[in-house]
Amino acid sequence: MLKQIPISLTNLTEFSRVREPVSAGIPIPFEAAVTTPDLLALSDDQNQPVACQATPLAWWPGKERIKWALLHFQADVPPKSTRTYCLRLKQTQTENPAPSRPDIAAADSKQNCTSVAIDTGKLKAGFAVNQQPSLFGSGLELLTLNDALLAAGPVQVLKLDENGTERAVVCLKGQFVDAKKAPAGYAYTYRIEFYRNHAFVRLFSTITCTGGGAPIKDAAWVIPNTSGKAAIYNSRLEVALESEPDEPEEELSILQDSADQCVYSHNHNSFTKNERFQGWIHSSHVSAAVRFFWQMFPKSLEANGRELRIGLLPQKSPFKDGNGSEANARHYHLEAGESRTHELIFCFHEQGSDIKELNKVFLGLHDAMIPTAPWQWYVDSGTLGDLTVRDPQAYPEFEQMVDRSLEMLLGRRKNLKLYGDRDFGDDLLRAPDIWNNCEYDYPHVGMLMFLRGSGDGWYHQFALPAARHMINIDIANAGPTAGMVYPHSPGHNSDDPKLGSHSWLQGLLEYHVFSGDYLAREVAENTARLWCRGIFASEELYGTERALAWPLIAMLACYQVFAEPEYLKAAQKLKDRIVSLFNHELGHFEGCMKRELYPPSYWQVFLIGSPVLESLVMYDQMFPDEAVRSVIVAIAKRLARINWIAEPGVWEYPLPSWVKRPARNHTPKNDRMVSPGVGYAYLYSGDRELWEKAVTAFSNRYDQIDQDGKTMTQSLRFGVRMPAVMAKAEAAEGCRGS
Repeated sequence: MLKQIPISLTNLTEFSRVREPVSAGIPIPFEAAVTTPDLLALSDDQNQPVACQATPLAWWPGKERIKWALLHFQADVPPKSTRTYCLRLKQTQTENPAPSRPDIAAADSKQNCTSVAIDTGKLKAGFAVNQQPSLFGSGLELLTLNDALLAAGPVQVLKLDENGTERAVVCLKGQFVDAKKAPAGYAYTYRIEFYRNHAFVRLFSTITCTGGGAPIKDAAWVIPNTSGKAAIYNSRLEVALESEPDEPEEELSILQDSADQCVYSHNHNSFTKNERFQGWIHSSHVSAAVRFFWQMFPKSLEANGRELRIGLLPQKSPFKDGNGSEANARHYHLEAGESRTHELIFCFHEQGSDIKELNKVFLGLHDAMIPTAPWQWYVDSGTLGDLTVRDPQAYPEFEQMVDRSLEMLLGRRKNLKLYGDRDFGDDLLRAPDIWNNCEYDYPHVGMLMFLRGSGDGWYHQFALPAARHMINIDIANAGPTAGMVYPHSPGHNSDDPKLGSHSWLQGLLEYHVFSGDYLAREVAENTARLWCRGIFASEELYGTERALAWPLIAMLACYQVFAEPEYLKAAQKLKDRIVSLFNHELGHFEGCMKRELYPPSYWQVFLIGSPVLESLVMYDQMFPDEAVRSVIVAIAKRLARINWIAEPGVWEYPLPSWVKRPARNHTPKNDRMVSPGVGYAYLYSGDRELWEKAVTAFSNRYDQIDQDGKTMTQSLRFGVRMPAVMAKAEAAEGCRGS
């Protein structure tokens, strides 16, 4: 049965957070047999019931039992403190029923609605297909290089991603149109969150290049300024700029032009500050802010007597695309399928509203409180594979290496100034502008580290920015290549995208089930469906071992969330192909899995960032398969006898035959990446040699940190499993001894 789960919220600010909407996904073990969210109940630390909306985001096989539920409730947390709520399983749906309230949204259906009416108790709104997507008179405008002003055209798709008594998430989709109402090469997606008894909304605004349109030189949310007065506040509640009472036509502007420089303008008189601005723009009836304002520069807040403007891609900046390498650029460059998503808050209020209370709303955007269960709960839930909670006493060297890895990543970001609208969330592969494109799945590594208790930075500073970067830049979301992924390249996506061989979907889905980001779900599912079709048409997407093993991990990850049979069938087809290509007599793979550049052993196929061992272990963990285990054991035995360098006690990193080295090569990432697979082979076979070499190589690399994001994620995405494998081996040894 589902135990009572403590749900903790920490408030780091100097003031109370009162009725603040908070959300997070909580895993539900299979054994709890939770089939409906109505069985989940939340109470506070005084054992008083708390209104809570639970939405299923993932299902166990069969789609009867909930695997991840997104909790949404309103929290009260005193200053500088942590408050603990309690989630429990009711015996019946009728036990302790919640007070009857209407859902926030009323619609004719959840999917493909024709109209939606919203009533939060503080705000009322309505949206309909074939109508303009106005948000209380505000809207997103694009200005192209040929000075055409584009507006969001009529809503073509209207749906409810989520609806209940506490929150509704409305999704609007359509095309940008020109003055003649003709589609202009860009699409929009707005996801708007409405909260019970609140007069503010959270907006996820996405612009997607569909191809054929003129380049953008300005994109801004435009809000009518009915009073003519305006002010800009920083997050410390200091007035940055303010219009004078007797001069309503004043121009105010703050432009974040680089990662550490801000330009202030007042009636065209400008001065520069060396700062990273975080704040909000205010008028008598509406205030607004955008998240990651300085991290995703260039950004601007602008006001005059007629309107407020939130510059998402501001024309004022001479440095387009946020890299600062091309001064006086005339436009922002978006490839077909490339997107820009920004998270904003709009707060609607009356004249004379309490500025301090408004500031708390915006701090909820910039410094959100995230409800979390105990780390042991995530690990024991069975939803994340073999994992251990952070344990500095049991594995001090390993945990120190994990901590230093995050320090290395964030240090690189700071020192190399890896910020900007296009670049934030990624890491350089090579200077000056060859980007990793989050290889090998930054969000996956970040989510695993965060949910095992390795620190909030793994989520807030690494997994979340990386997931949003991947969604916007690294995956084509429209056009003829929609669903394909860009490998590392200059400017992220200057080379052609690929189908399957860079299949980073696992982390996006883990980020989705924890955060409730519906755009991540949509992008991952659209991409997975394309790959599914390709797998059913041919088991080899582009050839090479990566184009079999990465899609195998992706299909298994999709099945873990969606529990749809098509993903399992695709995974089984890929698994069968991999097993069929393994030659047990020769000890290596044939066909597309054989890298001809690496004779005579061809073992680079297992080592060069390839997820062969990881994908096979993942499959066997979900669906025990003797044929799969035999391949894992055979691979491990060959690794232990061919790719083992005895003197340093490490795994070899083979290089192509044309690369001349005076000695056998090895890298720290190799030892963390390979050792868990060899450890699993020991559990399957009992071969003690495999275990001794797996532990030796893994332990010998505790003090060496990978020096960039790509090698770190390659090293740790499978390496994080090793402490759990060691615990399993210890238990197995105990059983054998008894």
